[in-house]
Amino acid sequence: MPLLGEEAGRGPGATRLFVFLDGLEFIQGESAYREVLEPLREFGSYRYYKNRLEESHLLLERIGDAHAVFLDWSNLNAEVLSFCPSLEIVSYIGVGAANFVDLAAASELGIVVTNTPDYGNRSVAEHALGLILAVARHIARGDRDLRQGRWTSSQREGVQISGRRIGLVGMGAVGKEMARMCRSLGMEIIYHDPRRQPEVEDMASYRELDELLRECDVVSLHVAYTPETHNLIGERELSLLRPGAILVNTSRGEVLDLKALAKALREGRLWGAGLDNYSNEPHPDLSGLVGLENVVMTPHIAFNTREAKDRMTAIAVENVVSFYRGEPRNVLNPEALARKGAAGTAGRGDEGAGRT
Repeated sequence: MPLLGEEAGRGPGATRLFVFLDGLEFIQGESAYREVLEPLREFGSYRYYKNRLEESHLLLERIGDAHAVFLDWSNLNAEVLSFCPSLEIVSYIGVGAANFVDLAAASELGIVVTNTPDYGNRSVAEHALGLILAVARHIARGDRDLRQGRWTSSQREGVQISGRRIGLVGMGAVGKEMARMCRSLGMEIIYHDPRRQPEVEDMASYRELDELLRECDVVSLHVAYTPETHNLIGERELSLLRPGAILVNTSRGEVLDLKALAKALREGRLWGAGLDNYSNEPHPDLSGLVGLENVVMTPHIAFNTREAKDRMTAIAVENVVSFYRGEPRNVLNPEALARKGAAGTAGRGDEGAGRT
């Protein structure tokens, strides 16, 4: 197994360099992912690094000569991208690539950026359901009680979720997984989505957002983060929730106003909340929440299962292989492809580095 940072998997006659960059603890070595990585050998060699870097000049030591970068946590801003003359594609291993790659700069430079949608739908939905149960049944609070030597059985009356109405805000792939699981638990399902989806209405009834918030006992957020969904759930929306409602967020942290949520929890207007995502990760401001007993928080781990990470890696590799085969997929900035015009995916600094 090659050392971290050492070139590996060199394909015969291939000249491109692919770099797995930073924080990819699930890239455990070539042998662990031999089958997944093998298609890359048709187009070049690869190397990988484990530790995250913040300094631009150190990043450039790793990727300055790369044709493709597999990215997890480092920040590829406009300055870094401009000093990567051979770079053709950034394959972000996750969904929120815009948080780590300057998409406008990448497009201007003709660098394609891809992501890995739908890699962990089931894992995220299972975690959201776990948060609902943890809040409804005092699971985290009961654990803390026992660890502190307190027997509080008679004080921890919970909420049975079977027979309750859950509102799913966002009916994408994760929302659909949630709908199927919650239906199997005997919950009535309401949903809101920017696009009404008749195909799911055999198991879920559509409502406008305000109606959903007023009608549901549990609300679970599964929307993508866009300018339109920033603080989608704020003080006004929280005021519409039923007294004793449960709110869960496993989508992006920016869709929920945490200060407004903390206020609603302190005032006892909600039964509780379950959170996995926050603004300003990995250093979110949780000062208004950490002292509250009726909130369960996890550190952005809903996606974090072996099954999801393996699938995420596979999709990221497939994105690069498809790009070099002239069939780009999961592209976030198609204008980068358009800039190439008739040249398709031809390289920026490597003669013959791409194909249409």
